Amino acid sequence: MEDKHIRTPILQTLRKSPFAKLQEHFKYVKTGTFALEEAVDHYLNKDYKTFKQYVEKIDKYEQKADWIKGNIRNHLPKFIFLPISKADFLSLLKELDGMLDSAKDVTVLMDMRNTEVPEDVKHEFHILIQKVMETVNAIGEVMDMFKIILETSFGGKIRQEIKKMIHEIHKLEHQSDVIEKKISKHLFNIKDIDPISVLHLLKIVERLGYIPDHAENASDKIRAMLAR
Repeated sequence: MEDKHIRTPILQTLRKSPFAKLQEHFKYVKTGTFALEEAVDHYLNKDYKTFKQYVEKIDKYEQKADWIKGNIRNHLPKFIFLPISKADFLSLLKELDGMLDSAKDVTVLMDMRNTEVPEDVKHEFHILIQKVMETVNAIGEVMDMFKIILETSFGGKIRQEIKKMIHEIHKLEHQSDVIEKKISKHLFNIKDIDPISVLHLLKIVERLGYIPDHAENASDKIRAMLAR
């Protein structure tokens, strides 16, 4: 006898699934944001020529992600069934896109001025960018597990794993905040650096912090969708 309680996979209930496009969009978000680590490293080492090459790469990734984002919005079904509403889906898309937008903003800010970063601050910058990349990796894992649930409607264990990863993302975002504040305080207390350089570096630190913020927001959107 056929089990009436078997749940139909969510993606099979959609005439045209937007989730495949969402995964494609996130591929560029992740690749572009990862490129930021190399860009920052070359900037800190005053290799501005190579840095500019990464600026161009990230810009291209951002353009591709924007094209996919527009395509998703233009062809999104009027109704997304089961626990996924159109508003929830677009909100998740916006937060994921915000990660790459923020990465691009960092490179744009850096490209405005070749500010020499004090040696004792460079180490803190590396710690911050590594923490940012950990957060990007973590939301990537959540997206992979979310895809499995959408394709199979399996719950239980995978849902619990997603909740654990979302908790980890919150921890990483908090750790990023702590590092940001430490760098900012350090910059304000360096005597042999001009005010414009301080302001420039503070803005860069602030924009770097936006990436884990968006990742945290995206994870919260996924948690809210799974709770319905």
